[in-house]
Amino acid sequence: MLQHHRHRQYLAGNHDSRRPALLVRLIIGAVILFIVWFLASKAINLFDSSVGRKTAAVLTIASPESVQVALQEQEWQRGEEGLKLYAGDAVATRGSGDATLKFFDGTKVRLDVGTDVLVEVSDNEQEGISAITLHVRSGRIWIMTPELTSYSGAIVRTVLTSNYSAEFPSSTNALLGSSLINVMRAAGIGAKVTFSFATSKPELFIGEGQYVSVSEEAKRMIEDGKDPYDFRDPVTLELLKDPFLISSYALMNTSKGTETTGMEPTPSNEEPLVLLSPENRAQINAKTVTVAGKVSARIAQVTINGQSVTIKPDLTFTAELSIPKDQPSFLMTIEAQDVQGVPVSKIQRTVNNVFKVSVEPVRIKSPVGSGETLNTSQLEVEITGEVPSGIASVIVNDYKLQLFKAGSKTWSYLASANLGNLKPGPNTFTVVAADADGNLSPSRSITIVYTPGTSSTGTGAVSSSQPALKQNPPLTPGVLTVDKPSAGTSATISEKETVLEGRTSAETTSISINGYTLSLYLSGKTTWNYIASTEFGTMKRGKNVYRVVARNAGGEILDVLEYTITFNP
Repeated sequence: MLQHHRHRQYLAGNHDSRRPALLVRLIIGAVILFIVWFLASKAINLFDSSVGRKTAAVLTIASPESVQVALQEQEWQRGEEGLKLYAGDAVATRGSGDATLKFFDGTKVRLDVGTDVLVEVSDNEQEGISAITLHVRSGRIWIMTPELTSYSGAIVRTVLTSNYSAEFPSSTNALLGSSLINVMRAAGIGAKVTFSFATSKPELFIGEGQYVSVSEEAKRMIEDGKDPYDFRDPVTLELLKDPFLISSYALMNTSKGTETTGMEPTPSNEEPLVLLSPENRAQINAKTVTVAGKVSARIAQVTINGQSVTIKPDLTFTAELSIPKDQPSFLMTIEAQDVQGVPVSKIQRTVNNVFKVSVEPVRIKSPVGSGETLNTSQLEVEITGEVPSGIASVIVNDYKLQLFKAGSKTWSYLASANLGNLKPGPNTFTVVAADADGNLSPSRSITIVYTPGTSSTGTGAVSSSQPALKQNPPLTPGVLTVDKPSAGTSATISEKETVLEGRTSAETTSISINGYTLSLYLSGKTTWNYIASTEFGTMKRGKNVYRVVARNAGGEILDVLEYTITFNP
């Protein structure tokens, strides 16, 4: 019995002694597995494992000691040249750091000093729309997107800041910060910007050569409903002098290669400015000349005779220049400038202007035809005629007809002894037409031989068939008005000639001004006009009072109006 009892005790004691050793082995194995997993995950982050993640952006570093990366929101560590960053990774420049991110489509983003950016999306879809989203958490960036031909897929490139989100098309060069959007170059209508703080009008497009400053005052005004487009302005010379912009533009535009743009790299010895047309001393038989050429990537602006022209994405330019008609030889100066506005190259070309303008002459219809002579004893003779199409003005004896309007088909001129332009004896009236550019037609002339006679009844005289003029109080006061040169009862002018234009009632049969009855006024017409001119003696320097009287068929006064013109040349 005793031996059996001892045997059972021995077996139980041996089983309990093995449990601690097994537990220790299990704990040690778990620790080893955790350490292996931890080290493997760190190695995956550092050495470009893309398990469960999207397309990478490659980091280029000019000064590694001042560039840091944070992989998947972990602690900051020193950045390495060629490191691949994925969605959720961040990069920052400290001190004098210089870093550039290159995405799968060829988009490049350069970081200014003191800049922190987060890659939120880098998704190169095989089917559908690819996307790049970069969050600028502080500082500024320079973004350059590739030409349209370099990336054939559909893609949305977005930059986020604390104030806005911006979508950029192909061929974009832009400087961005939370308070500035400076678009130097962009395809189409430019970058689409949506302000995060605006509610009523949050969106606008910023095109090539434009910028928007998102100051605190601008934010308040946009929040209050002011149109964001009111804050869009042309890029200024001061903005072009930004050191980060200058270095980024030069660095990233001269480093284009086949990997980024699909084109051969620009040779370092490429001419900054090449003029393709016109040839020097070319004979130009037109009103305009076409100027065309191309520039190298370092050129930011081209001017022709001081006027800026657009540089296309393929680095070519074209412009139409008007040739002054009075210059047989026309000199053009074409200048190429860098981003600082410093001239890099200049070419001068001279073209010969052989264009001859042909303006058809006017036709004189009455009182006689062109080249004919009229003998008359009348105080007034109206000369009328027709003009060809495209005539802007008609000139009679160096006097430009004020009542003739461009596009009219007929013209008229009053020769009057009372006005002083019809004198006893022969009077020659020469008529020319001018187009919109001031080119004159051949002249046409008639001669009027004026012989004053006692039997002639002139304007303002009373004949036996006319009712006697009465001096009654106005029957319908207020019907006479003056609309031009200024509505009301007075005007001040500096021109040597002006036209009084006004209105009257339909009962009016005649209108006289300072005793002179308007010969061209037709009975019943509700409008009238009169020429006040220093040449005709109807206006002098200083104050001129014009007494306008409207009468009915019975010679009674309908209304009287006095209008004052002060002539101060």
